[in-house]
Amino acid sequence: MTVENIRKNDEFASKIAALLQESTQELDSMTAEKLLLARKEALAHFADAPQEAWAPVAAGRFGRLLEPFSHNLVAGVALLALLVSLAGLVAWQTFGQQGSEIAEIDEALLTDELPINAYLEKGFDSWAKRQTR
Repeated sequence: MTVENIRKNDEFASKIAALLQESTQELDSMTAEKLLLARKEALAHFADAPQEAWAPVAAGRFGRLLEPFSHNLVAGVALLALLVSLAGLVAWQTFGQQGSEIAEIDEALLTDELPINAYLEKGFDSWAKRQTR
């Protein structure tokens, strides 16, 4: 959610709360008493429910960003472990291939009849092209 969407949602919630407050003024006393009793019962039941806490509550925007993931901590940790493993595997494969290519080049240089300095000469590329024809 963007900051703009959060602001719009807050404004919408404020409008709903204002309309509800306004409509409660028109209720008769018996209905208002029943609603108050039902609210107290609901709050008492909610207070007894165990709360799951996995991390300190982040303040402001960051708390709202983390909110969807707060109930899926185990899934998030498993996904993170999978991504780290995948990145490690890709890095291992990449570095393994580069190492074998470098080893092949080193082997070719060391077993060749030409001295290593010959490869550094300016005309070596043109000489090598003539030799492969």
